[in-house]
Amino acid sequence: MKKVSVLVVFSVVALVTGCYKEVSFDVKPYIEFKDLRKEIRLDQFSGSKKDSIILTIKFQDGDGDLGLNEEEKKAAVTQQDFNYVVRIFRQKKGVFQEIIPDVTYSGFFPRLKVDNKKGPIEGTLDYSFVYFQDFTPKKDSLKYQVMIKDRSGNVSNMIETKVVILNEF
Repeated sequence: MKKVSVLVVFSVVALVTGCYKEVSFDVKPYIEFKDLRKEIRLDQFSGSKKDSIILTIKFQDGDGDLGLNEEEKKAAVTQQDFNYVVRIFRQKKGVFQEIIPDVTYSGFFPRLKVDNKKGPIEGTLDYSFVYFQDFTPKKDSLKYQVMIKDRSGNVSNMIETKVVILNEF
């Protein structure tokens, strides 16, 4: 009986390790649109309504060099070298046109691997925007195009979101 249980355990271990496949992604980041949601909130200072937009993307990167630490971020801020790049499109008369806001919606996300070991990484990344309803046209229809950049300068593909309607209520 002992030989049978040792053989079963050995077989299971061999099967599991034999089926395990090392994950491999391109060193150029790859992203997919996952979700875009809106939450209506009250501003704690002014009491006015604001639309909080949360954009979620899925990502994969072969060498795991996504995100910036605080020192890297300070250097990137001076050059406006964003690692999360956002383009905004507003619908006018049924056609979406890119708008260039006074303040960019592009920004930065922190290092996603803090151990600095090279290797594949995947997951989701949330990024948020805030629009005060007092300064937003009624039923404003927007969509976004997004891409990310790793520390090596590799730029991901660009994704496009679904449409979100601001200042509905």
